[in-house]
Parts: sequence; structure tokens; C-alpha cells
Amino acid sequence: MSLFLKTYCRIKDGEVHINGELFCQHMDEEPFLRSVYKHIGLTYPKFFKMDELSRLGFIGAEMTLMRSELEEYADDDVAVVFSNHSSSLQTDFQYYDTLKSGIASPGLFVYTLPNIEVGEICIRHKLYGENNFLVTERFDAAQLLEQCEALFADNAAKAVLIGWTEVENDTHDGFFAFITAAGMNEVTSESLTDIYLGR
Repeated sequence: MSLFLKTYCRIKDGEVHINGELFCQHMDEEPFLRSVYKHIGLTYPKFFKMDELSRLGFIGAEMTLMRSELEEYADDDVAVVFSNHSSSLQTDFQYYDTLKSGIASPGLFVYTLPNIEVGEICIRHKLYGENNFLVTERFDAAQLLEQCEALFADNAAKAVLIGWTEVENDTHDGFFAFITAAGMNEVTSESLTDIYLGR
């Protein structure tokens, strides 16, 4: 089955690139993702309650979906499949620290599952299609595209937002792509990996 790349976003090293073009970079004292949020003029107060993993997914999805002609699809036609290596480990550690202090944080506990990140994106964009979060050793374009193929073959989706979101302290590694079953820019696991690696 042929798959097609509609648009993509890369977030790494304090920069946001959309379809290969620099969109913005970290230039102020604000934490990186907060500065991107302000740069794009969003008004979504729940963003400030999210953990860092969900913020990365939220910003990446925002950048990708705003250029994907989402209005062409019904709410349940778009699936979301994300992956990373460390699951929600950074938030797990933060939650554990609150347990040690004797006051467990319910606000952090909510984010101790990585699929909450996908949920935040689906709520924001009213996406009611299939969704999944995979934990893999590394960015695996083949596996993400296999998920897309399966969804298209089962008529479970007409488009899929895929993502890789890895957060470690203040380091962000995000990659997002809107994949369709028809289009002009055919994509393979090799070409998607090249885009992720910046080759």
C-alpha cells in the first residue's frame, strides 16, 4: 500500500521546523515549549497544567495539523499513533518525588501514562478516531507506517497523525507527520527516517 506525507514538523535543539523550514527558535528566558506556545498565539490554558511530554506532543500536533487541511476529514476519520523510548518516565520520577514528600500530586499522577499525551491532542482537535501509543527502542518509521497501513486497510482511518516524542530534562526530540492514503508525496520508512534524522 502506498502512503503519502501531507506535512511534518520537527522539534529539536530549541528549534521548530515545519516541512523542513525553520518556523521559530528558542530566543528568550521562557522554557522552550512555553515560548513556542506564546509565539504561535495560542489560548489554551490547560497547556500550562500538562507535563512536558504532553506539551511537546501538543505543540507538535498543533504545528502539523494546522497545515494538514484537517477540515477535509470527519472527526473519526483521523487516527493518532505516537511512540517514544522512555514512556512517561520523566513525569514518573516527578510524581515519585511528591510521594516521598508525603503529598502525592494528583495533577502529576494523571500524566504517568504516555497515552494521556495522545488524549490531550484528541481533545484539543476533536479527533475521535483510533489512537495508540507505542514504546520502542528508537524512532521506528517502519512500525509507525505499518500502523497507518493497518488502519487504512481496515477502513478505520483516512489519515493518521504519527509522532515521536522524547523528553529528558530540558531536551526535546519531537517528530510529527500527517500521513494519508492518497496524495502527491509518497513516503516510505526510509524517506521518513531521513526526514527525522535531517538528512
